Amino acid sequence: MADTTLSAFTGFPQEGLTFLSELGTKDGPAAKDWFTANRATYDSHVVAPAKAFVTAMGDALGEHISPAIEAQPKTNGSIAPINNDLRFSPNAAPYKDHLMFRFWEGHNKKTAPMLMVRLSPTDGVGFATGIMLSDISQWRAAIDKDATGKPFAVALDKLVKATKADVVGADLKNVPKPFNADHPRADLLRHKSFQARWVKPTPKAVSSASFVNWCAKELSRTADLHRWFVANMS
Repeated sequence: MADTTLSAFTGFPQEGLTFLSELGTKDGPAAKDWFTANRATYDSHVVAPAKAFVTAMGDALGEHISPAIEAQPKTNGSIAPINNDLRFSPNAAPYKDHLMFRFWEGHNKKTAPMLMVRLSPTDGVGFATGIMLSDISQWRAAIDKDATGKPFAVALDKLVKATKADVVGADLKNVPKPFNADHPRADLLRHKSFQARWVKPTPKAVSSASFVNWCAKELSRTADLHRWFVANMS
């Protein structure tokens, strides 16, 4: 359900997109000074529409994919922090030049099946579906069995053909034992995590309310994969 304390989503204003573009050019101590000096623009033209976007997307994804999808309009909910964690990436810029949104279905956000949207003023709009494989044996068993593995492979092939998505997470060099190297889903058995992701050019609709429907339509391509994750990996 929509949070009535938030404004309705009307798009990401150009002021907010310009803010993100300029933020991406700042580095070192000057970045924090610039961010602080322009905090009002960030709050009004980036944070506010981001929260409204999450609420609207929650409703749209609930309609198109699953009513149980979580959409939390707050930082560290569905909105990733704007600052980079320099503990793990000391050479990164202090702040991100994009917005990252995450929607998930399940009690544990970190391991639940997830859907993502990445909005960059310069690099387009990214989409992803995936899951952290906390139980590799469960994943391999589901992929191995024809009754569950075949539908997943079909759904993935359909998504890749429609979006030219990159599929990442096949980190093992060889098919793990006891599975044979010629297994019909050998590549999927090599996964230690799973994500399928693709990028679309940013539409003019980014600054209008219709951006939600545009994003929801793209993510609805993942519906079969997402429902498979919920049914077989939760």
